[in-house]
Amino acid sequence: MPASAHLPRLVALAAFAAVPLIETNSYWLHILSLALIASILALGMQLLIGMAGLLSMGQGAFYGIGAYAAGLLGAAVGLPFVLAVTAGGVAAALSSLVLVPIVRLKGASLAVATLGFNIIVHAVILNEEWLTGGSMGLMDIPGPGMLDPPVTDDRVYYWLCLAVLALVYLAIDRIAKSRFGRALIATGQDEEAARASGIAVSRCRSKCFLVAAFTAGIAGGLFAYHARYLSPNDFTFAKSIDILTMVVIGGLGSLPGAVFGAFAVVLTPELLRSSGELRMIIFGAAVIVMSGTGNLGVVGLAARAAGMAGDRIGSLRGRRAAPGEARP
Repeated sequence: MPASAHLPRLVALAAFAAVPLIETNSYWLHILSLALIASILALGMQLLIGMAGLLSMGQGAFYGIGAYAAGLLGAAVGLPFVLAVTAGGVAAALSSLVLVPIVRLKGASLAVATLGFNIIVHAVILNEEWLTGGSMGLMDIPGPGMLDPPVTDDRVYYWLCLAVLALVYLAIDRIAKSRFGRALIATGQDEEAARASGIAVSRCRSKCFLVAAFTAGIAGGLFAYHARYLSPNDFTFAKSIDILTMVVIGGLGSLPGAVFGAFAVVLTPELLRSSGELRMIIFGAAVIVMSGTGNLGVVGLAARAAGMAGDRIGSLRGRRAAPGEARP
């Protein structure tokens, strides 16, 4: 890939990195960090539905498993931040193996099955007080520390979340362009044709669930150390719906779209907070409008519009230059 192709990504990364230098309000840095964590969740969901065509409603469960695993290891065992968050991702990935028997399902059947898994995980979190704290939640999660000192500066944690998001984005992008990624896309487009081509469809889907669950677990670990308190209400099936909404708004199959959708879902209710009771009504209407763009999403539609405008401008320039070229 030419260096110029990476320029938009580098510019976007630099813009995100500069945000804490401009916005120093702790509350907004907290919200923006949540948006970065949500972006990691959306990227994992993009791998499932945008590439493999798997409508999973279980990402919220993996998010909760990663959060509680990291929080417990940090609070009870005293495991360092990096190891605890990584362990949260591993725990979520291992729990995804429970779904291996249902990877043959498609569409609504798969959505209902994974929704059932989400409900089971939430029930365990809510009722197993000896492990998760039950309805009281998990408290006393330590501040994130890389080696020794805990990270207490909101700006530093924002940059930490941004660094993880950049790594996850790069990893998902590389997966999408790999042989495995092409196999996933093929199974999503035509399962029978993919199987006839020699692709092990069930194995590909199982690996896809594993990667997406690991990604959600990492996001959960980051959330645990960011909030420093976990409530069962944060990991209901509604969280899976939120994650799906992020992907649909941004555009299926688009990694920038997943990030845009995550920021839209997290920031829009906060920006509308001054609207009072009308806030969620306006947000719901905005979601309907943005979802009306179809599979392209807002980002895909904007890219198509920009391309059409560029082609139009190019054709107009060509028409103006044609008479001059015809002259001797």
